[in-house]
Amino acid sequence: MNRVILAGSVLACATAFTALFPATAGAAEAGAGDPSGAVQCQGEQSWPELTGADAHTAERVIERENPRVNAVLLPEGSYVTMDFRCDRVRVFYLGEDPAPLIVSRAPQVG
Repeated sequence: MNRVILAGSVLACATAFTALFPATAGAAEAGAGDPSGAVQCQGEQSWPELTGADAHTAERVIERENPRVNAVLLPEGSYVTMDFRCDRVRVFYLGEDPAPLIVSRAPQVG
């Protein structure tokens, strides 16, 4: 009996969330077959060649090669949200200012 009530509550919450945030409705279907959702995004998606490069230079290169995205510099190990966005590229780096900031992994859309 309690499982039925819990399942009904979860369904009600999900329905309410979708009603409040319609942009999230169908998000899983948009990237069917690709859990990252990258299928729906346009332009270059990943920059593995920037691993080890200066983070500020990487930021400029990413935004020049795909003007639809905003590159965001983050220290390696930063806590981030798990939402997927076609207009964001997180550039994780090692180092501290004023020393050079080095890209620690391949930046990608998301």
